[in-house]
Amino acid sequence: MTKSNTNYVTLLLLCLGYFIDFYDLTIMGVSYNELIQEQFNITSVTQIQQTYLMISNFQTLGIFIGAIIFGILGDKIGRATAIKYSILLYSLSTIAAVYTHSLPLFILLRTLSYIGLATEFSTSTVLILELFPIKSAAWGTAILYSFGVLGGITATSIGMVLWKAMFLCGGVAGLALYFGRGKIKESSKFLYAKEHSEQKFGSMWLLLSNRQYFLKLIKYFLMITPYFAMITMMFIFPNYIIKTYTLAYATKMLLLGFFVGNILSCLLSAFISIIFKNYKPFMLLSLCIFLVLMLNFKNIPESAILIYSIGLGMIGGGYPIVWAQQIAKEYPIHIRNLASNTLFALGRASSIVFNLFISSWLVIKSSFVSNAIITTIIVFALALSSIIFSFGKKTSAAQISSGEISS
Repeated sequence: MTKSNTNYVTLLLLCLGYFIDFYDLTIMGVSYNELIQEQFNITSVTQIQQTYLMISNFQTLGIFIGAIIFGILGDKIGRATAIKYSILLYSLSTIAAVYTHSLPLFILLRTLSYIGLATEFSTSTVLILELFPIKSAAWGTAILYSFGVLGGITATSIGMVLWKAMFLCGGVAGLALYFGRGKIKESSKFLYAKEHSEQKFGSMWLLLSNRQYFLKLIKYFLMITPYFAMITMMFIFPNYIIKTYTLAYATKMLLLGFFVGNILSCLLSAFISIIFKNYKPFMLLSLCIFLVLMLNFKNIPESAILIYSIGLGMIGGGYPIVWAQQIAKEYPIHIRNLASNTLFALGRASSIVFNLFISSWLVIKSSFVSNAIITTIIVFALALSSIIFSFGKKTSAAQISSGEISS
């Protein structure tokens, strides 16, 4: 098999992994009501929702743990090896979760599942950036994220199927992918740097103690907060838009439009990035769309909810893609995977904070509107500042394409 063909096989196997990642994130939200009632004999609506939130918090903890573990392993033993065994952990724990009626054991297994899923997007992005030329990598990462969106659409579409079947499908698909990932190509840039560099690879201490690296962590975290603020608040927006639609129908329209916008945004991000040879224009455009749409959710007519949702999706697709690519380009090869995974985990964890705020705002209906507007302005200003002060070094992209042997 030629080098080019091997790279494309690797890309496909990475895309299938992120498909499963998005799929699992979605099926838990779709099936939790039936799952909790059937497995744990909990029938109270309040208790079901509380149990779901508790499980979600532990899953987020799993993302933190997995990001650190596989972030370090990706820099120490290789991106391909780390992402191969992470999907094995996900698969075995997901299949096992179907057969337990113990809530503590179920929570443990779901935590392990998310430890396994934590690295899919970040490590895949790093590997794509190191395997492909810059232009091809932009399209490759867009395709990766699009596969994830398709996973979410698939899970939403089969949401009425028994939850056990949905879980088993995800677990079995992950096992098949584990064996297929034996054909994933390791980054030659990583292998060369590992052999010739005297740097310590995968060092959390280096990431946190080096002032430059630590400041970048803060900047990139602030940069992604609009995305996570949006995906937590947007599910409340239909309450202020619908008049005759049911909330269930409006939520379906919201998800459909959001997924469509995601795919369009993925493709647009690659196109704009290649045209301008810089990610800054697309990120600034996305932030402008974010500000306009988030400040005007209460003014959207009911008939336009699908179009509005597509607009929200235009922020949710390409924005995290170019964000992840920029991280991979700015951090040196010996801590690149760790930095990428850590930042993605921090971003996902921020949604917990937003959820806590939103829960308190919903006590008084008018409180949500004013607080959502204030939050939107704050995260927009922080992200805008981070983008302006984080771009400008043009050597990082060159380092990627030239091999980075000095890292």
